[in-house]
Amino acid sequence: MRLSAGLSQRRLAQLAGTSQPAVARYEQGHATPSWETLERVAVACGKQLRISAEAVPEQHDLELARILLDLTPLERLRALRRYSRLHRLAAEGEAG
Repeated sequence: MRLSAGLSQRRLAQLAGTSQPAVARYEQGHATPSWETLERVAVACGKQLRISAEAVPEQHDLELARILLDLTPLERLRALRRYSRLHRLAAEGEAG
C-alpha cells in the first residue's frame, strides 16, 4: 500500500501515528501490526480495509468437476444415478 501511495516509510509513519522502524518491521514481516494500526496505515495510503470470508473448494471437488465436465450429458446422468445409489446405501448403513 505504501509504495502504491508513493509514500516513504517515514511519511507513512507520520500519517499513521507510528514510527518508521515499526513500518520497516511490518514490511519485513518481523512484526505484526494491530488491526487499529493497519486501519491507520490503510487510511494514510488512501485505502480502506475490509475482511471477507469465502468458501474454498476442496481440491478433490475441483478434480471431480473437471472430470464431470469431460463427460457427455448422458454420462453425467448415469454418474448421478450411481452416486445417488451409493449415497442411499451409505445412509442406510449409518442408520442400521
